[in-house]
Amino acid sequence: MSKNTEVAVQEEQFAGVATIEERNEYVGRGSEAVTTNDLAIPRLKLLQMINDEVQPGHPKQVEGAQAGMIMNSVTEELYTSMFVINLSFTKKFVVWRTRKTGGGMVGTYDSQEEALEALAEQGLAEKDHEIKENPTHLVLLLDDEGSPKGVAMLDMPGVKVKKSKVWNTRINDEEKQGNPRFGCVWQLGVVSESNNSGNYFNYDVTLVAHAPDDLYGQAVAIYDGLFAAPAAEAA
Repeated sequence: MSKNTEVAVQEEQFAGVATIEERNEYVGRGSEAVTTNDLAIPRLKLLQMINDEVQPGHPKQVEGAQAGMIMNSVTEELYTSMFVINLSFTKKFVVWRTRKTGGGMVGTYDSQEEALEALAEQGLAEKDHEIKENPTHLVLLLDDEGSPKGVAMLDMPGVKVKKSKVWNTRINDEEKQGNPRFGCVWQLGVVSESNNSGNYFNYDVTLVAHAPDDLYGQAVAIYDGLFAAPAAEAA
């Protein structure tokens, strides 16, 4: 029996499901202990020519994926641009082995000093490793109607670091005027750039508008749900 046939048989065995609307009263039951820390937060990935997702015939190829597209790592949805609200910013320092020593990540640290200390503690030679700054923005994804559809991590290392700093600078300018980080709607697009290593795609961020009151309220609620201390801890 083929795998597809097995699935079909199972579907027949579990036929006769009531309409989803009739089950609303039980939504959340059994999930009381599930918090945002227990959910997989997707990452947004800007695809380049070298990525497996765009290589025909590769096991990791994603149908329709092309270099210059933004991909949701969990749903594999593809975008040429998208609307987001920037909820928070963090910065880590990632230690990588150099290619000539086998490559691969050693660890992630809060500062460059911590990264260097970790190498020393493990007896690893600094010359065989690279320490790279990795700015990360947590963004609220918006659908075509401008409604929230989930959150995602947006890493901006390497050539994207400058874009991250410009974005933070513009957010800081908004905050000076009394508008919080999560009070703005941005369009996250893609531009083609080049350096001595060749051509590549980079992010392009444009301020679209101040979030309307309803959307702003939803962004605040999502931010509080992710970062606000539990009442017991705050007491």
